[in-house]
Amino acid sequence: MTKLNFLKISILAFITILLAETAFSCSMYKVTANGTTMVGNNEDSWGRDARIWFEQGTKEKFGVVCVGYARKQPNPDGAMNEYGLVFDGFTMPHKDNIPDKDPNKKDFAYSHIKTIMQHCKTVDEVYALLKEMNLNVLNGSVIFNGGMLMFADKTGQYLIVEANKMTLGNDDKFALANFSICDTKDVSIIKMARYRKGIAFLNNKKSDTSLSFCKALSDTMSVNRAKAGDGTLYTNIYDLDKGLIHLYFFHDFSKCVTFNLKEELAKGDHSYDFVALFPDNHKFQKFLDYKTPQNSRTIFIFMVACELLFFFSFVFFLISFFRPSNTNYRYLKLGLSVLSIALCIYAYVLLRNEGIYYFPSPYNDGHSIIVAITSYLPFVLLMAIIPLLTVLVKVFRQKKWTRFAKYLFAINNFAYIVLIGLFIYWKLFDLFN
Repeated sequence: MTKLNFLKISILAFITILLAETAFSCSMYKVTANGTTMVGNNEDSWGRDARIWFEQGTKEKFGVVCVGYARKQPNPDGAMNEYGLVFDGFTMPHKDNIPDKDPNKKDFAYSHIKTIMQHCKTVDEVYALLKEMNLNVLNGSVIFNGGMLMFADKTGQYLIVEANKMTLGNDDKFALANFSICDTKDVSIIKMARYRKGIAFLNNKKSDTSLSFCKALSDTMSVNRAKAGDGTLYTNIYDLDKGLIHLYFFHDFSKCVTFNLKEELAKGDHSYDFVALFPDNHKFQKFLDYKTPQNSRTIFIFMVACELLFFFSFVFFLISFFRPSNTNYRYLKLGLSVLSIALCIYAYVLLRNEGIYYFPSPYNDGHSIIVAITSYLPFVLLMAIIPLLTVLVKVFRQKKWTRFAKYLFAINNFAYIVLIGLFIYWKLFDLFN
C-alpha cells in the first residue's frame, strides 16, 4: 500500500466515523376514560431555557399553547390548541428503509407543525393533510437525527407520524418513547426502562383520567440520573376537554403550575420561562453548575482545538514515520499518529454526544459501535500518560527530533493532561457509577 493510499483510506475512515450520532430520549402517553382524554409528556433533555408560550388565535387560525425552548421559539417541541388537539415530537435515529419522495406531493417541513396546530381540530384532519406530503425530512440524515411526531385529540384517537409510515390508533391506554412503532412488530421487545415502567403502570391499573393518576404515571416514566441530577427537564399533562395544561419542572412532582388555555389566550401573546414559574430547585442548580462542551464556551473551544491539534498530529507524525531518514523513535511516531486520530475522533464524539457526560461510563448509546469503543479511550490515555511524558523528556534531551516535532509532541502531552483532568471531572473513569 502506498503512502498516499494509506492516507486516503485513513482520512475516509475518519470522515465516516464522524457521522456517528446519538438520540435524545422522551416519553409520552394518552389515557381515555369516560369520555375524557389526558395526554402526558416527559421532555428528557439537557436544555436550560425551557419555556411555555401562548399564541392568540384569529378568525383564520386557532389559539395555541406551546412548550419548548427560548432559543427555538416560535417552533414548539409540544403544543395544544383550543380544540384539544395535542402534539409532541421525539428524536429518532436515521432509517435506511425510507421510500423515495413522490414527485406529485409537496414536502413536509417542521414549520408545518405550527400550521397543523393552528388549523386542525382532530387527528383525522391531521392525517388527511399529512398523507398528501412527503415525510422524508423526518428521517434526518446519516449526520443528523430524524424525528417522530405524535398527535392526539379529544376523542382519544392518536396518530404516530414517521418518515416511512403514519399509524392511527384509538386504544384507551397508550404509551410511547423513542422507538419506531411502524418498524416494531412486537412492542414487548422494547427494553427502554421509562417505556417498560409506563406500560407496567398502565397494565396494572384501571384507566383513570384524574390528575393524580397522570402525575403518578408521568413520575413513573420520568428520568432522574444520579451522575449530574439530570433527566426529565419538564413534564406537561394536558386535559384535552377542559383545555388545561399542568406543568412540572425537573422531575419534581411535588410542585405543579396549571394554566387554563382559554384564560391565557385572552391575555394575548405572551410567554413564561419555566425557571421563573417554579421555586428554586437545588437539583436543577447542580445541573446548571455541571459544565460540558455544550454549555461552556471555554470547554467547547478547547475541545475543537484538540480535534484540530490531534488531526494535524495524526497527519504530521504519520508522514514523519514514513520518512526513512527519521529513524529516531520512529515507531513512537506511528503510535502518536494512531493515538492522535483516535483522540481526534473521540473529541468529535464528545462534541456530538452530550449523553456521554450524563450517563454511566463507559458510555454506550446503543446505536454506534464506534461511540462505544471510543468510550474506552480515557483509560488508554490514562495508562499511556506516564510513558508519554517520560519519552517526551528523553526526546528533548537527545535533540534528535526537529524543534517543531518536539514542541508538537509537548503540546499534545499538555492537551492529554488537561483532557485527563476533564475526564475525571466528567467521571468517565467511574466504572461503578
